Amino acid sequence: MVDWRREVCNFLDMSDTCTDQDIREQLELASERLSEYESLKRLAFAKQGPPRVQVINKVECQRNKAERGLYLDTPWVVESGPQQAHLRCSRVIDNLELYLERNKEITCIIYRDYSCCGLSPLIRNSDHPEAIHGVVASSLRVSEHVSIVSDELRMAWETLIANDVDPAEDITHPEKRKHDNQDTQHPYLWWFHHRQNVKLWSSVLDRESQKQIQVFQSYLEESLGDEWAKVDELLSSAKVTTQYLDYVFAPGQIVISRLEGPTVAQSKAYTTTSWPRFRSVEVSHWKFDGNFQRFFDSIKISPPSTTTGEYPINSMSVYPMQYATEDVVLALRERGKTFWKCRHRNYVCVLGTSDDHLYDAYSGSRFMIDTATYKQMHPPANNQPPSLPYHDELGPELMSQDDPPAKLGDSFIMCLPTSLNGFNMQKKEWVKLEVAYFREVEWNEEAFDLLVMEPKTKELVEAVVTNHIDDDRNTDVIHGKGNGLFILLHGGPGTGKTLTAESVAEITKKPLYRVTCGDIGTKAEEVERYLEVVLLLGKTWGCVVLLDEADVFLEQRKLDNLDRNALVSVFLRVLEYYDGILILTSNRVGIFDEAFKSRIQLNLRYENLGQPQRRQIWENFINRLERLESERLRQIGNQTLTGVMGGPQSAPRFGVDIASIRQQIDELAKPALNGREIRNTISTARQLATFRKQKLAYEHLEACIAESHKFEQYIKSLKRGFSADQIKSDQQER
Repeated sequence: MVDWRREVCNFLDMSDTCTDQDIREQLELASERLSEYESLKRLAFAKQGPPRVQVINKVECQRNKAERGLYLDTPWVVESGPQQAHLRCSRVIDNLELYLERNKEITCIIYRDYSCCGLSPLIRNSDHPEAIHGVVASSLRVSEHVSIVSDELRMAWETLIANDVDPAEDITHPEKRKHDNQDTQHPYLWWFHHRQNVKLWSSVLDRESQKQIQVFQSYLEESLGDEWAKVDELLSSAKVTTQYLDYVFAPGQIVISRLEGPTVAQSKAYTTTSWPRFRSVEVSHWKFDGNFQRFFDSIKISPPSTTTGEYPINSMSVYPMQYATEDVVLALRERGKTFWKCRHRNYVCVLGTSDDHLYDAYSGSRFMIDTATYKQMHPPANNQPPSLPYHDELGPELMSQDDPPAKLGDSFIMCLPTSLNGFNMQKKEWVKLEVAYFREVEWNEEAFDLLVMEPKTKELVEAVVTNHIDDDRNTDVIHGKGNGLFILLHGGPGTGKTLTAESVAEITKKPLYRVTCGDIGTKAEEVERYLEVVLLLGKTWGCVVLLDEADVFLEQRKLDNLDRNALVSVFLRVLEYYDGILILTSNRVGIFDEAFKSRIQLNLRYENLGQPQRRQIWENFINRLERLESERLRQIGNQTLTGVMGGPQSAPRFGVDIASIRQQIDELAKPALNGREIRNTISTARQLATFRKQKLAYEHLEACIAESHKFEQYIKSLKRGFSADQIKSDQQER
């Protein structure tokens, strides 16, 4: 409980042992003094007149530093000095403190700084009536700022400034927004951008404070009213001139920068944290290395290099988001959402555009976006200290959300980096990619249905890959062993082995990591290191690993070839503890080492294609050509379509005569072509039709098959009439 008697005594500077009568007398005396003070204050205000703003001109001669001073009158130009343009004034202020003491009604001083007789070239305007040698005094003004004199105005001023606080700013920025004195510096950008708000914020002030704020606003309207009106007119039409460039920017804006490239994909967004100063503005943006951290920078703002007069604001290399087109804003927001989906790990497809030659090589390719794995695989060089990880400014709770943090708004989602490192699953290399080109992977589950394979065999393959035993349910005695699914696909070339592996990846919706002998090498140490990396990535990313043409690693061990034995042993040891899906293909299964037989869970034999199988493959390709032709006719373009099946990926330029090809499908199925040869025949026939400027038709396919048959007959004659299958069978390899 508060001891009010003691509190009153302390306020009156009395001992708490005094009597109540003493306290009452002192309270009456204090009340009389307060009334007297209020009367004197009202009398003083009545004598000093209404509050006003005083303009004081500070003039300095660069040639003679002694010629400097404060003046009440506006300076004028006289013919003197090295440039025949010297400033003079007459009403000097010798003692500023005394002047203010005698003029209590002054609430603030507008200081206008002038400089003459310097080395800088002068701006001359001979047409001005007050010009001396083409020089007007106003052209020698170098700056202007306001200095607050009245305590009431200072408190009211601070109250208004304090209202300019964005609630979200406390979340995204550890410091308060910088105003850079733009509330006190000409052209008073803070007041320009908050004109409407000031009226609302002033309503909570007392009458005297409101009056003093209105006095300063009246000065602004008088001195800058015409300029502000011109700026309003320009901004309303989304245009500006170089003279008024600073008016475009303010703290808290989202600005779009094309400094790193002209396309939307290369455009970066920032949040401004300051007013413009010397044609630059301080900004914040986000960086990512597995953690999100906010960084601060400064970017240049400048008009278009080839533009004079008025120009669209969004033609500048850096401009506020409010002047961007709706498509640009939407694209940047979508890019931010895509980036958020990739913060942990994401498998994406990259689609380039026809005017972006850098993405021609990657368009349609699939990439694994995994920043943590990228950092692990790219440690700092030995001569470089390890870089510190970014500070996690979001925290695990926000990072675990499916959607970007709503409370951070556009200052987060639009201001994320433009690129991420992705692993190209086809070329097996890390590439820096523009996030704007990321798309969700469209899994081609139809590819498995189009496999030309016995229905029972197809069912078995689908069963084992979709019900792969995971680590928690493994049946091996030793933990970590026996969890992998190893499938061996063996048979002649072009019988569908690789397509089966690709289709398995599609129906399981897993990335396909394809490895060949050329990737791995042939030395045991190299093979072990490479396979460990591949299988680690395969496990981390949940890949289907395809070891194509695996004969060199599976060949039977012999006593006289220690290098071969070491290679096979390494391969066996590494595979023993892999718990993912591994598919091996071979056309020389007869040379396999016996130890592999027990490690292969499923063996599939691919016979050479018979006429019914070839007919089905031709049918599949014809159906695909028909879809591509329909797409071509619908869009009238050269739209690229992608898929895991080989063959033509875009409609032939001059169209396809589907009817003529389909009528001859039985004739097409008669030549003993394998699946790859059928695909190559269609590709070659397309090129022939394009060269002749004709629709792709049966005659083009027939011509290509005839030439291929000549080559096959020649090869067969060299081998004395034996086919490749017969030779491999005699060698006990197939």
